[in-house]
Amino acid sequence: MAMVWYEIKKILVRPSCQIALLILLLLAGQSCYRVMYGAEGVFWVNEDGQEETGFAAAQKLRAASAEWSGTLDQEMLEKALAELKQISTEAKEHPEDLDYAYKKRQGLEHIRGLLNNSFNMDYSWDYGDYFLAETLEPEQLSEFYDNRVNQLKNWLYDEASTGYELFSEDEKQYMINCYESLDTPLEVGYTAGWEKTYYASYYVILYGTILMAFLISGVFANESRWKADSIFFSTELGRKKGTDAKLAAGFLFTTAVYWLMMALVNLVVLSCLGFEGANCPLQSSSNFWKSTINITYLQRSMLQLADGYLLWMFLSGLVMMVSAISSSLSLSVTVPSLLILGTDILGSRGYIEEASKWIRLFPHAMASAYGNETIVLYSVFGRIVTPITIQRLLYSGLTILIVILCHRTYRRKQIR
Repeated sequence: MAMVWYEIKKILVRPSCQIALLILLLLAGQSCYRVMYGAEGVFWVNEDGQEETGFAAAQKLRAASAEWSGTLDQEMLEKALAELKQISTEAKEHPEDLDYAYKKRQGLEHIRGLLNNSFNMDYSWDYGDYFLAETLEPEQLSEFYDNRVNQLKNWLYDEASTGYELFSEDEKQYMINCYESLDTPLEVGYTAGWEKTYYASYYVILYGTILMAFLISGVFANESRWKADSIFFSTELGRKKGTDAKLAAGFLFTTAVYWLMMALVNLVVLSCLGFEGANCPLQSSSNFWKSTINITYLQRSMLQLADGYLLWMFLSGLVMMVSAISSSLSLSVTVPSLLILGTDILGSRGYIEEASKWIRLFPHAMASAYGNETIVLYSVFGRIVTPITIQRLLYSGLTILIVILCHRTYRRKQIR
């Protein structure tokens, strides 16, 4: 353990490491600010028509949503529809205030969005009617949850739709089973804290990997730069225990940095925006009405943190392997960075369309496994699986393989 701690201290004393840690802290702070006060943040329109953001907006939105939190059953749907119609009628009496209706319905906007999604029978929703909810009648509300499944079936089996050719019959049945297995009626409520925490964590998980590469890029490469490798790895004990200590230090340091950053980001955002809504399913948000993943906001956050940790462990191992093989700091940073940023850009910009399904298996996609509504499925040995299922197995195995390769690199290495 003394050797491991010595290797960690060697990491910490590097100026580039200290700068990278500072930038990582700034990235975490900027991510928190972005989802609380930036364009992606929580906002509230006050009576004067001015937009408020951050903590003040969250407090008002939370209070306004309290009445519209709970089980979204027939009774709550009818109550919400009556309120929406009442607000729409009142808005006609205030033609000078164009935001009158929106200001009055901010607390139940989440239910209004679900009503729009449910009764817009076009699954793609490219040209949805924004005011559809206010035109509904109470008798139609009994179809609220059935519509969701019917939308999917129409999209998958209508020969004129885009979904007809995209999926095999097994994949279609898998998606329908996911839709039908969703527990209804849904629990709805204020979920802004968990929604924004997810996105703040996403930025740190994805772009923090670049900074993580700087942190541990010198674990093996520095020995060569300092001309110490001829001593450190000149004996069998040095090649074995020295390699073990360096690998352990790299993984432990990455683990400590990752969980400290994630704890900081999650606590800051949740403390500011609120912990409510943890047990609401993803589908309680209109943004995830089409999701095939039946989990709650709390479960999504836990899975995101676990998958993000696996991503950092894999890339940490990759950085150290490149460092050990090449003895180059620049290559140790460049290779993982290109792997993350390159595939992220290709995937987000829609390049290489034919390979887009396989780009989802690259490590960058693990950071957004539960925030991407593009449905990608694979058939493996006759079983339908999602990208994240494959990625968990693939990158766990690759991380173990990388550790073995690092050992083999120095097992017979003779340095003179």
